[in-house]
Amino acid sequence: MTPVKSPPRYAPKRRPLRADAARNRAKVVAAAAEVFGQAGIDASIIDVAERAGVGKATIYRSFPSKEHLMCAVACERLARFQRLAQAALRETDAWAAFCELLAAMAETQASDRILVEALASACELPELTTARQATLAAVGKVMRKAQRQGSMRADATVQDLRILFAGAAHMLNQAGEHDAAVWRRYGSLIAAGLRRPSP
Repeated sequence: MTPVKSPPRYAPKRRPLRADAARNRAKVVAAAAEVFGQAGIDASIIDVAERAGVGKATIYRSFPSKEHLMCAVACERLARFQRLAQAALRETDAWAAFCELLAAMAETQASDRILVEALASACELPELTTARQATLAAVGKVMRKAQRQGSMRADATVQDLRILFAGAAHMLNQAGEHDAAVWRRYGSLIAAGLRRPSP
């Protein structure tokens, strides 16, 4: 007797948000970006709800926990960095583009604590992991182009950059430093450490 094959199992598709729900979600994420960016991850859902002008229940309909809301904000930040890296990759001078990319990333985080704190936390939600990997991959392509052009150390890796940048960002946040010029200076110092030494 020929065995009967079970029908294929499909993961349920996520239904698209209604227009009003999508607007509320965007409003909440924007408010969370402001609140968490200023106060860090210790800010509460109530703070975000007040800034967004919605009730807590509205937030929890889209985000089961504060961690999920933080993740959504961090993913937006990472998506922006990914777009910047993709634009940098199209530039002719990869080293100059890499330095400008670092400066933009540093300047963004000077007044925004959420990304550094979210990435330093134990948050391992799949969407954040995916966004982090995609951003690192895009930055890595810029670094490899600079290496091919002979302007970056041949042994430099995107993991090196991640460790150096995260360390500087953590210390600057701990010190309460939000001056964009200071953050750009540390971005320049990191870039200098990755530059290929002159022969």
